[in-house]
Amino acid sequence: MAARLGRGNRAAMKPTPPHRRRNLWRLAGVSAGALALAETVRLLALWRQTRTYPRYWAARAAEPLAPNALRVVAFGDSAAMGIGARRPEESLVARIAAYLAERTGRPVHLTNLSTGGGRVATVLEHLHLADADAVIVVAGSADAIARVPLGQFRADVRELVERVPADRTILSDVPLQPGSKPYQKALAEVADEAKVAHADFARAFRTARRFDVFAADFTHVNSRGYQIWFTAFRPHLDALIARLSR
Repeated sequence: MAARLGRGNRAAMKPTPPHRRRNLWRLAGVSAGALALAETVRLLALWRQTRTYPRYWAARAAEPLAPNALRVVAFGDSAAMGIGARRPEESLVARIAAYLAERTGRPVHLTNLSTGGGRVATVLEHLHLADADAVIVVAGSADAIARVPLGQFRADVRELVERVPADRTILSDVPLQPGSKPYQKALAEVADEAKVAHADFARAFRTARRFDVFAADFTHVNSRGYQIWFTAFRPHLDALIARLSR
């Protein structure tokens, strides 16, 4: 028995033949190359979205205003544009518009004036409400990334909430990212003081407990991520619908 065990141990320790090692390395190389190619394709798709999604939003804004339509205006950054979603219809802003249409039974005219890399200061430059029934603002992430001085950020948010209709506006909280906490704190304090609703990004994503929410660049979320983000807006949208129904 001991002899047989010894022979078995020696067989188990027998080195892999050179040709098998070469095949394993080739297989590993092919797999790594396939993964790299797939990631490159996904990143190119995101880059293409930065060109095609603005055209989609421009076309929606150009649609004629239907009778009794709700006028929704959105401002913000590339997340408000929907970069990362498979289709612009699966973006956060489009989901909000679809929800309002479904719950009210009224057509929705949507104008999305978001820009890639848009900060709160950028929103102020493009702020045009035109008697909007609902105002959606998704900004703050670019401010945190650029390390905009906190005092300036607070002043920009304060000007923003002073220029929008408080009872018809919903801001998004700043997404969870390195360095975002002081910016989120400032946004929440200013919005609460002005009685402007802000959607709880952190709670929505922590409650969802999912990690498959990122686009290829791991900066934007994908369609599933935008669906979770939308759930943070839903309670405020319900309150807005109730006010519009009075």
